[in-house]
Amino acid sequence: MIARFVLTILLVLVLSAVGCAQQQQVIERVEPPHWWTGFQETELQLLVYGENIGDSRVRFDYPGVELRRKVSTENPNYLFVYLEITEEAQPGTITLSFRNDGNTITYDYELKAREGSENRHQGFDSSDVIYLLMPDRFANADPSISEIDGMLEGVDMDEPYARKGGDIQGIIDNLGYIRDLGMTAVWLNPILENDMPYEYEIGAGFYHGYAATDMYRVDRRFGSNDDFNRMIKKSQDMGMKVIMDMIHNHVGTHHWFVKDMPTSDWVHSQEKYGNTNFRTSTIMDPYSSEADYNTTVRAWFVDEMPDLNQRNPLLADYLIQNTIWWIEESGIDGIRMDTHPYPYKDYMAEWARRVFEEYPDFNIVGEVWMPDVPTTAWWQYDFPDPGGYNSNLPSVTDFPLYSAITRGLNEGAGWDTGIIRLYYVLTQDFLYTDPYLNVIFFDNHDLTRFMDSINGNPDKFRLGIAFLLTTRGIPQIYYGTEIMMDQQGDFTDPGKRIPFPGGWPGDEINAFTPEGRAELGEKRGLPIPEVFDYLKTLSHWRADKPVIHTGKLRHFIPEENVYVYFRYNDDETVMVILNGEGSPRSLNMERFTEMTSAYSEGVDVTTGRVVPLHERLSLESREALILELR
Repeated sequence: MIARFVLTILLVLVLSAVGCAQQQQVIERVEPPHWWTGFQETELQLLVYGENIGDSRVRFDYPGVELRRKVSTENPNYLFVYLEITEEAQPGTITLSFRNDGNTITYDYELKAREGSENRHQGFDSSDVIYLLMPDRFANADPSISEIDGMLEGVDMDEPYARKGGDIQGIIDNLGYIRDLGMTAVWLNPILENDMPYEYEIGAGFYHGYAATDMYRVDRRFGSNDDFNRMIKKSQDMGMKVIMDMIHNHVGTHHWFVKDMPTSDWVHSQEKYGNTNFRTSTIMDPYSSEADYNTTVRAWFVDEMPDLNQRNPLLADYLIQNTIWWIEESGIDGIRMDTHPYPYKDYMAEWARRVFEEYPDFNIVGEVWMPDVPTTAWWQYDFPDPGGYNSNLPSVTDFPLYSAITRGLNEGAGWDTGIIRLYYVLTQDFLYTDPYLNVIFFDNHDLTRFMDSINGNPDKFRLGIAFLLTTRGIPQIYYGTEIMMDQQGDFTDPGKRIPFPGGWPGDEINAFTPEGRAELGEKRGLPIPEVFDYLKTLSHWRADKPVIHTGKLRHFIPEENVYVYFRYNDDETVMVILNGEGSPRSLNMERFTEMTSAYSEGVDVTTGRVVPLHERLSLESREALILELR
C-alpha cells in the first residue's frame, strides 16, 4: 500500500515536472509578425525562433492556407515554415500548433486584409524634390524616450559620435516646415532598432541607423512602429511622399539573429574575407580577379556590421519579405537601398522584381556610389550588359553629377575644368536607360556639406541650387542646406550630421522660423533668409512645371565658364543661364536662336526681371538666370 502511494506521488511529480517544462518552452519570435492576403506571391516564410523548436511538427487548419514545407537548420532554435496563402484565404487568425517530444505549443498568427488607398505606395519621380533628414539629428520633440532602460546608449550632446535624441515626433511636428519649403518627398535615414554598444574613441556610434539589431522594429528612442506609420500618413495627407532607407548588405553585430545564427553561412566569414575594399567596379569589371570580387561582395563593411549572405535561400526569403512587410505595413512610397552594389547582384535584381510585382507604382533608388557614368548606368534597369544582367532598379544615385557640381563650381574655365564639368557629365546620359530617374544632389549624410564644398560662397550656393532644381533628374536636398548649414570645422561624419538649430528644447536659435533664420544669418554673416527664400521659390515654382519634370533638355557647350541650357516641351520653354565665373560676362544671345527664335523675351522666375532674348546679355559674377520664355 505504502509502495503504491509512493509510486503515485512520484508519478504526480514527474507529470508536474513535464507540465512545467511544457509551460516554460515558448516561441520567442515569429517573423514576419503578421501578413496579408491578396499578394501576387502566395508563398510565405515564417521564421520561428524558440528553444529547440527546430524538430517540431507543425499543424493547423485554416481555409485557403496550406503547409508547403518546413525547414530545420543546424541550429535547433530555428524552424522555417513555408505557407501557401491561396486566393481563397480570408483575413483572420491561423492557430499554428508546434509539437515536439510530446510538448505542444500553439501560436496565433494574424492574416490581415491589404489596405487600399490612393495615397499609399505612390512612388517618386522627377516631379518631386526630396528632403533627406537624419532622424537623430533633426528634432527632439519627446525627451522622455531619448534614453530607454535596457538599451545600450543614451544621449550625450557633447560627444560628436553619440546620439542626440531626435525622434519621429520631431519630424511630425515639422512636416509643415518641410512642405512650406517646397519639398514633396521625405527620405529618412534608417529608423530600425540599432541597439549597439558604442566606442566613441574609435568613432563607433550608431545614431545613424545603419547597424540594425531588429529588422521589424522601429528604434524605441525614435518612437514606435505606430509612430512611424502615423508620420507617413500625415505626410501623405499633406501631399508629401515618404522614402524609407533600407540595408540588405549588413546588420549590426548585436542583431538578435547574429548572436544566435540559424546557419553557419548566415553571414560571410570576416576571418576569411576581411573588410571590404569599397571597389564596387569589380562587380561589372570583365577583368576582375576572384579575390578582389570577394573582398567587395563577401567582406564586411566595417567591424561592427556583419556581411549578410543573400545566397542563403532562407535569408534571401527573409529579407525580401521584410521589405514587402514594411511597404504594406507602413504605406511608404519608395525605398532608398543603402550600399546597393555590395550584396550579390542577382539577389538584388530578384528583390527589386518581387517588390515591383506587388507594387508596380512604387520606386526604388539604389545607392550606387560609382566613380563614373558607365559604372553608374550599369545599375539602372535594362542596361545592355553583355552578360544579360538586369538590375530591375529604376533609379540610381548620380554621384558623377555630384562630383561635377562640387568640383566645377570651384574651378576656373578650362577645356575640362569649371562649369563645363556639368556639360560633360550630361553628354553621357545616352548610357542611362532613363536619366530623368537619377537622384541628383550636391551633398548628403555621407558627403561634405555643400556649404563647405564651395568654401561658404553664397553665389556658388545659388548656382548649385539653380542647377539642381532645373536639370534632369530627381533633386534631393539635405536637411540644413536651406539654412546654409556647414560642418563647423568638423570634417568627420558627425560634422556632416549636426543637429538642426531649433530642433531641441533650449536651443538659442530656432531656424524653423523666419526670425530664427534671420538671427542665424546675422550671427554667421550670411544671407540665410535670402538663400532660404531662393530655394523655396524655386521648389514651389518647379512643382507645377512639367517642362522641368519631363521636358527635353538641350544644352550648349559652355564658353568662358557660362553654361546655357533649355528645358522644353510642346507647351513652354525655360532657358537657364549659369555664370560660373567670379567676374561679369557678356553673353551673345544670337548663339541660341535655334531655341529662342519663337520668343522675344524671358522672365526670371525668381526676380521677375524681363530679359530681351536677341541682344547681348550682361551677367553679374556667378549669376544664375532661370527664364520662362514668352
